[in-house]
Amino acid sequence: MAFSRAYDPENRDQIFDTLRREILAARLKVTLDRELKRETSEMVMRLAGMKLPPIVQMTHYSCDVQTCAVVKQALDIHAGAVRRCRPTK
Repeated sequence: MAFSRAYDPENRDQIFDTLRREILAARLKVTLDRELKRETSEMVMRLAGMKLPPIVQMTHYSCDVQTCAVVKQALDIHAGAVRRCRPTK
């Protein structure tokens, strides 16, 4: 079975964004496990203890037509946000 990534390993912005999400998800899991008196795995505890990477502006991204339409609809909801989707080459 082939391993697929949700990010480009060559793109630093995507790596930081993915790592931030994983760390925050691990912190949430630790908190929920503590409240529900469950045991948390060592790997999740180590991930939750990591320092968050810097927030990056996702300026180098590409998307397909469907994603562009969803982004446009979201921007219509959030007035004042200017972020345009760039078509892939």
